[in-house]
Amino acid sequence: MKANKLRHLWLIAAIALLLPGTRGLALPQDREQPIKVQAKKLEANRGKNLSVYSGDVVITQGSLQIRADRVEVHGNATGEISRVIATGRPAHFQQQMVQSQNPVKARARRIEFTVSTDELHLIGDAHVNRDGNTLTAEKIDYDLKSEEMQAQGQSGDGRVEMIWKPEKKNSGQQTDEGQKQQ
Repeated sequence: MKANKLRHLWLIAAIALLLPGTRGLALPQDREQPIKVQAKKLEANRGKNLSVYSGDVVITQGSLQIRADRVEVHGNATGEISRVIATGRPAHFQQQMVQSQNPVKARARRIEFTVSTDELHLIGDAHVNRDGNTLTAEKIDYDLKSEEMQAQGQSGDGRVEMIWKPEKKNSGQQTDEGQKQQ
């Protein structure tokens, strides 16, 4: 009986992260904001459309923030940013997806962010936190647009761990049990 209840809770947790009602894109104004980069060192190659920042790197654009030891910024032929690769111990990514929600927070030893598709690939001690619901694994692929995730544990006995926080009830609402006791 207890195993069935545990399986049921895991299923609810997985569904909660994928509910269409919580889908959302980054705040629309984020892409319109200037990109600010702070680092101790910059190496840029305009011919390759590549900039490499190192040493306490912090990149911000609107609600998006990337913090890492080293960040590669890859551009396309038109000079737009196409991909960002952040490495650190760990590297951090955060972005608010919907005005009323807390930002999605992610960390891993390596974070690959594909800008055009809003896809995150977290590799090495990967962790995602969305409103207190967490997913931890060796590797996590997270589509920020559709909020679809795939996670893998380490080879061997590595595990994927998800912790789902139940929704809080409004203090004005009483449960049936609370109403019966009065």
